[in-house]
Amino acid sequence: MPAAAGGRLAAAGTAGAGMPPAGGGPQAGEFGHPGRRATDVLLVSNALLFGLQLLTKQALTVWGVKVNALVVAGQWWRLLTPAFLHGNLMHLAVNCYSLNNLGPPVEGAAGPPRFLLMYLSAAVAGNVASFLGAPKSVSLGASGAVFGIGGALAMYFYRNRDIYGKTSDRVLRQLWQTLVLNVVYGLSSTRIDNWGHMGGLVGGALAGLLLGPRFQATTLPGKRGKWLVDVAPLPWLRSQPRQISGR
Repeated sequence: MPAAAGGRLAAAGTAGAGMPPAGGGPQAGEFGHPGRRATDVLLVSNALLFGLQLLTKQALTVWGVKVNALVVAGQWWRLLTPAFLHGNLMHLAVNCYSLNNLGPPVEGAAGPPRFLLMYLSAAVAGNVASFLGAPKSVSLGASGAVFGIGGALAMYFYRNRDIYGKTSDRVLRQLWQTLVLNVVYGLSSTRIDNWGHMGGLVGGALAGLLLGPRFQATTLPGKRGKWLVDVAPLPWLRSQPRQISGR
């Protein structure tokens, strides 16, 4: 079955990039969120669904991949389900490796609900971009969603660069270098859905802008010292304040 498989470098070069060293800003888990609960759920889901793909002799794959004609015919789920299906074991392993690197920093700062919203938004955005830009491709894979988490991570460090300082510059530089490598690699193969990758990247960055944490250093009534307060648009998803000084 032809597939526009995900890039083999998909943000893998940013392992640990989101975890600043001591003194470099708040670290994942310091805002009252678990660091990787949703990430692990996604990793296990990808592995289990790949097993089902094999057990069903690819019937599940046929049911869920992105095929433009079937989307037009009303099978709209195909704008999401390709993100949970993979063409082969290497495809699965590379995407899971990349998600394992990028997921925990974003989830630790944003929390599982926002992380999942950003991941799913990026997955849909990637498949919509593929639908529009690569209408003849039959595509599947989590790469678009993983690119989106990379975009959300970049947005997080960019909008909080006054807090992270040089750590923000370092992470953004690493993410930019990884993006360039992925683009070069993607252009080298006709089997890679570059529209899906770029759509996921943009979708994840926009989701990070709308949903992701935006911290401000301020004081709180009745509490001593300075605190980092999340002023993201959706109050019920905000991270817990974190004290950064005692005076």
